[in-house]
Amino acid sequence: MESLNLSGNNRRSDGWLKSLLWPTVENAWDVNYLGQQGFWICLLIAVATLLWSLFPGSPIVALLGLFSALFYFLGGVGVRQGSWPAALVVSIAYGISLMTSLAAGSLPGLPSLIFGAILLTNLRAAFLASEWKPAGPDEDTPQRFNETLVDKLVDQLPARLWPVLQIPFYVLGGIVILVTTLSLAAVVAHRFGLLPSIPSTHP
Repeated sequence: MESLNLSGNNRRSDGWLKSLLWPTVENAWDVNYLGQQGFWICLLIAVATLLWSLFPGSPIVALLGLFSALFYFLGGVGVRQGSWPAALVVSIAYGISLMTSLAAGSLPGLPSLIFGAILLTNLRAAFLASEWKPAGPDEDTPQRFNETLVDKLVDQLPARLWPVLQIPFYVLGGIVILVTTLSLAAVVAHRFGLLPSIPSTHP
């Protein structure tokens, strides 16, 4: 966890495993850690989604995978900046994608189920972090670093991107949710013999 800038801090309330599975927020270090954690979760899903979309060899699927990966990455940027609505939009889109696989009669793989479960805990973490308020203006808070490439990625880049890309993210999120919902409807229609099957685009 050290290499992901999620190293332990004696001011945090929980260990890394509890923070991942059932986080709590009691201080600013918890808020900072959960923001970092949510960013890395979404980034991992973005990379997995992009790689998975390249397997069918279809340009259309690859393009959809690219947009989906961008969506999950920007969702992680929003979570890093304390936006629980960003975590909600990401969770909804991924959940619809899982339902599409189930509707097609294909049980999602273990990585997909793990990602889905972690996104739900990530949503809870983002909401708790957004609700936390410091006891006073002089309360000590963790510093965002700018020393290594990882620091720039997880601490500095989200703070620069989110004010500019917040609205585009929600527009993109609406498109992704619309497309995944239409895919779900198409799969359901296929089950009734009305449409041909379509390839899945989530990891």
